[in-house]
Amino acid sequence: MEPVKGGALANVSSMVKDVFTAYDAQASIASWAIRYAASLDNVFMVLSGMSNMEQVLDNTSYMMHFEPLNKEEYACIDEALNIMKNDAYVQCTSCRYCVEGCPQNINIPHLISLYNADLREPEQHAIQKNYYETHVEQNAPASACIGCGQCEGVCPQKLPIIKILQKISNHCSW
Repeated sequence: MEPVKGGALANVSSMVKDVFTAYDAQASIASWAIRYAASLDNVFMVLSGMSNMEQVLDNTSYMMHFEPLNKEEYACIDEALNIMKNDAYVQCTSCRYCVEGCPQNINIPHLISLYNADLREPEQHAIQKNYYETHVEQNAPASACIGCGQCEGVCPQKLPIIKILQKISNHCSW
């Protein structure tokens, strides 16, 4: 389940997109993650959350007559994975499990999203700074984290959220 990691594997950096589109410009980015999961041994079914009809049509287009990944496609995935491992982006799926029990009421996924957007689009830094400042006018900033660890205990991605919030706090002192 969750082959596209809450959409995080569909919204990848341009470098990762380039790896996939160089091999097959017609394949959606999400299709790579779903086909990877479906190509694993002993996998009978892959469940993918879809938000609109376009995603339904995309999924059915390559799963109706499913073809497992070939060697070249696995090589593309390995190359993309190496790029993603070196990305500074936080691979948060915005599930919001971390928010409910936060004693400081920090909207962690939103802060991560702002941080990622600033990293992905440095030319839009002034806009991202404005978004962050607007956010902290009515919400707790990343620096409000007391390091209790509640968020990390419920994160399905096992993210080091306390360290991430420290990184965001340092980054967002802009």
